[in-house]
Amino acid sequence: MLLPNILRLRALQPLYRPKSVPRSQRPVTGGNPGTRISVVASAMAGLGQVPDAYPHGLKTLTPGNTIVEALKLLGPGFRLVPLDENSPYIRPKSALYDFNGKERRWDVVESHASVGVVLYHRDLDAFLIVRQFRPAVYASLLREAEAAGRSPPPFKSAFTYELCAGLIDKSKSNAEICQEEILEECGFSVPLEAIREVGVGIASAGTQGAPHIMYYAEVDSSMAVEGAGGGLLAHGECIEVLALPLELSQGFVLDGSLPKSPGLMFGLTWAYFNKINGSLGPRAAAAAASNSLMTEELVLKPVLPA
Repeated sequence: MLLPNILRLRALQPLYRPKSVPRSQRPVTGGNPGTRISVVASAMAGLGQVPDAYPHGLKTLTPGNTIVEALKLLGPGFRLVPLDENSPYIRPKSALYDFNGKERRWDVVESHASVGVVLYHRDLDAFLIVRQFRPAVYASLLREAEAAGRSPPPFKSAFTYELCAGLIDKSKSNAEICQEEILEECGFSVPLEAIREVGVGIASAGTQGAPHIMYYAEVDSSMAVEGAGGGLLAHGECIEVLALPLELSQGFVLDGSLPKSPGLMFGLTWAYFNKINGSLGPRAAAAAASNSLMTEELVLKPVLPA
């Protein structure tokens, strides 16, 4: 059944009205739509390297940016070196303060505040999340393996599931940063007025203490932008966009075998219950009843251009 569906891709009508992104600004997933069949076939063939890569009904929307492609981009080397003092992202310091008549010390990391966006795709009745390789996660796994006398873990173990997110490191509003990240990472153009704030948390209170502001937005296939999504390769990004069916999202959140961020766990749980009780608007009747896009074989519909 899979091969005929792949061959049928060329005849399928796009489920979006494509808008364009200048070639110089295109993320990883740009390319000629005519190569889509070979891209899909390649992605499908490589999935044997990563068994169980799509649990809980997950479907990739970026066939040229799957975990398989990202693993091919990773080289064999991985090492930890002292932090460059000129890092634009974090600065380790020691905080000295008085407590109970004594001077105390607490080591901290100065870092940027950040935003995260819970994205719901109306046509798919699914949340959109991202997956990417995280060196910090791999460093932690490597340290644990070395302490236990085990072999180094495979790189695939350090691909984490997260919300679309970004640092607040530009002279833009938080909503504008969210808008930019949604386009770069997930490939959708969302109006600023459609991005609503959900709440504010603290990222790693023991070391960073920086605010993390969470937002919510909804997209549909008409908002997809041709050539966008997947992150910026020049910045070392290869981000896979995944559709997680709403009805399966809580099983995914509670699956302790899948590495995921706390923000994703909270955001998906909050959105799930608010979507179910109607606080976030009704689910699309057709999608809730029967969603052919989410029940067919993996990566068979051109929801996002590649």
